[in-house]
Amino acid sequence: MKIIKLTFSHADSVKKLFYTEKYMGLRDFVGDIDKTFQDRLYDLFCDNYLTDLENFHAYGAIDDDNNVHALISFYSTDEEPSWYFTLYRSMGKSYLLKNILDKIIKFNEERGILKFYTLVNKDHSKLLRRFTWSKHNSERYGYFDEFLVPAKHKCFYVNPWELLYRRTLISADTVVRCNYLKQEYRTDLPIGGGL
Repeated sequence: MKIIKLTFSHADSVKKLFYTEKYMGLRDFVGDIDKTFQDRLYDLFCDNYLTDLENFHAYGAIDDDNNVHALISFYSTDEEPSWYFTLYRSMGKSYLLKNILDKIIKFNEERGILKFYTLVNKDHSKLLRRFTWSKHNSERYGYFDEFLVPAKHKCFYVNPWELLYRRTLISADTVVRCNYLKQEYRTDLPIGGGL
């Protein structure tokens, strides 16, 4: 499997990854909205992450037949030294997610971006780390839970609301987590100033 940046040519191949029985670990969430939410999530993903938008990126694991088996998308900006881990999907092979996340972390570290935010279901907060983090990066990166958003409440911080929640009220308590490269692994401090 190759890990590559996805483009609009992969739209058909990723579609199957969006139609699952669960979202954020909740089986009833998808059932409540039927396929409307899944259709919307897929369309948003294609429109934002598979086009040439500068700050929206998606990487995937593809086989020799150009089929996507797993993907991770993220948003990066020049407004702050962080990025947002927005979505991950897999056909059940978590090692592919680990390989993809390793490539994304390396990409962002090369640009001097050493922290990122994720959204997790409070009840399943340990799962994201277990399923998507390689041992190497799990050791290098620490985390803390930034804030809690109770079930069916709107997050009042703009970037998490737009990027992580996708303007959706989730029917479970959720946590926005900050992941950061530990101090002992920061050999060079990125330049954050200029004229």
